[in-house]
Amino acid sequence: MSPPPFLGGRPAGAAGENAAKPQWRRLRRTFGPFLRPHLGAMALGTGCVFLGMLLQKCQPLLTKVLVDRGLTPVIQGPWSADLAGRSGRVVAIMVGAMLAAGGLGALIASLRTRVIQRAGACVVRDLRRSLYAHLQKLSLRYYESRRTGDVMSRVTGDVSHAEMLVTHVGDHFLVEIVSLVITVGILLAIHPQLALVALLPVPVLLVLMYRFGKTVRPVYFQIRERIGALSAKLQDNISGIRVIKAFSTERAEAARFDSANQAVFDQQVEGVRLMARAFPLIGFVQGLGTIVVTAVGGWMLLQPEPTLTLGGLFAFSAYVSQLYQPIGHLFMVYNTILQALAAGDRIADILETAPDMTDRPGATAIKAVDGEIRFDRVSFAYDPSQPVLSAISLHARPGQTIALVGHSGSGKTTLANLIPRFYDPTDGLITLDGHDLRDLELAALRRQIAVVLQDPFLFHGSIAENIRYAIPDAGMDAVRAAAEAAHADEFITAFPQGYESLIGERGVKLSGGQKQRLSIARAILADRRILILDEATSMIDTQSELLIQAALERLFHNRTCFVIAHRLSTIQRADQIIVLDQGRIVEHGRHHSLMAAGGVYARMYRAQFRLDDEDTAAVRPAAAPGVAMPSLSGSMLP
Repeated sequence: MSPPPFLGGRPAGAAGENAAKPQWRRLRRTFGPFLRPHLGAMALGTGCVFLGMLLQKCQPLLTKVLVDRGLTPVIQGPWSADLAGRSGRVVAIMVGAMLAAGGLGALIASLRTRVIQRAGACVVRDLRRSLYAHLQKLSLRYYESRRTGDVMSRVTGDVSHAEMLVTHVGDHFLVEIVSLVITVGILLAIHPQLALVALLPVPVLLVLMYRFGKTVRPVYFQIRERIGALSAKLQDNISGIRVIKAFSTERAEAARFDSANQAVFDQQVEGVRLMARAFPLIGFVQGLGTIVVTAVGGWMLLQPEPTLTLGGLFAFSAYVSQLYQPIGHLFMVYNTILQALAAGDRIADILETAPDMTDRPGATAIKAVDGEIRFDRVSFAYDPSQPVLSAISLHARPGQTIALVGHSGSGKTTLANLIPRFYDPTDGLITLDGHDLRDLELAALRRQIAVVLQDPFLFHGSIAENIRYAIPDAGMDAVRAAAEAAHADEFITAFPQGYESLIGERGVKLSGGQKQRLSIARAILADRRILILDEATSMIDTQSELLIQAALERLFHNRTCFVIAHRLSTIQRADQIIVLDQGRIVEHGRHHSLMAAGGVYARMYRAQFRLDDEDTAAVRPAAAPGVAMPSLSGSMLP
């Protein structure tokens, strides 16, 4: 079946690599997999609508029989009891048939609603599930260029609009077309000449529908885009409410939100304006057609030799309403389709976005690793014109601790992010136990790695749930042991509900140091062979840091660890210190050799040590001998 002409092309101004793709084909490819499992239910719903439509078509014919055979003989002929009895039986039968048709139609409509609405809910459920699963596959690059609120709007609001294609469009569109054809056939059978008069407004209505669609579709697309922007603004403001309150910018943020809200309102008003102009005009054309048919039919009825009976005129007038009614319904369906297409475009944009990080055919699902990691002339760039890492080569042997240091922007975090394949290098090779990382199953690779981030992310839930996030079935003894190792048990047990205490969204009820200690406890419980700590102690006070360093000594044992640290005093005992500057390794070695060389590392260390002397002399790490990074030996560079 060919797509209707109004389903071709993307709205003007819509950006994206898929702008040139035919809209019908794109939506069929996007929604087809979700519709196929429910085709049976949709077919049953469509069958119900067909039956309801056929019952509706019977009503005017029953009216014609009632008038011509039940009422007209009594009105026109001499009254007799026998005639009245026959007419009464005809009237009773026709009224009974009308009531039966109406009751059966109500039952069919109820069945159709239950079947189609359930199918629509199933499609929405499956579509949201697939969208979420696909979003999980997309790399960090995708989220770095999009606002969270807009993505959320696509998964919630846009999917709900797309549901209308199932619940309000699919069967109605086909049934209204068939109804239109059947009605035209009945009108031609009743009176061909009058049928031609009734068909005169139809081309006008179709032209109005086409022009409305061409004008309003870009408006609907912009409405969905601006709702996405509004959701993004709301998400930003809720997430940043502490900053807003701290700087007393409530009025300014309210003005920005109102501006985004007004933009949605303006587009919605534009859509309403177009509908308010089109719908009454279409109603006027339909009403005018009905008046003309009634006038011409009445004139034919008054002729000396009428070609139309009174019952025929009643039936014809009813069918004229059924002729224009499907066109009006098609216009409403058309309007719904246009709104759903705007939402479908935004859904398809997500589903058609190919993940950057994928498994190669035949990728290896590693079960356990030794933890030997090599970087062989690795380069990386977020933007090809601005390289972040250049020709990085290093070798981390199993069980070694590697410290990455350098000024902000030197590439430390980017280098660490390449190990769990948050990104792939633009050049060079990274191997784990001799395997190219790209030859390993991504999920299996990441199950070997634990990451403690500089900005720890905690989920809304209890403390215990957050600690056991990577090991959901871990027992409370293991959870408590991990918390004790991370020096978190003391503050956890101080809460009234202890480990079952709710910490709020992103751990809002905890201090920065407490959140970071829970993040470390989560990594301890995960017990992964490779450990990455990105400024893992940056938000912890010096006293707690010393205790955590002692805990990390046990955690680091027999694990390959990459530690990014600004506090250089915490990495003095690392097996190898890699000094990065503008994406290149400028120095490498152990603490004493680098200090003796008097290069970049030595200058950074002495400058930081002077600041520590001035600002935190009373609690310098040197005040706690014996608590330091684990002493591991070996070199990691080839």
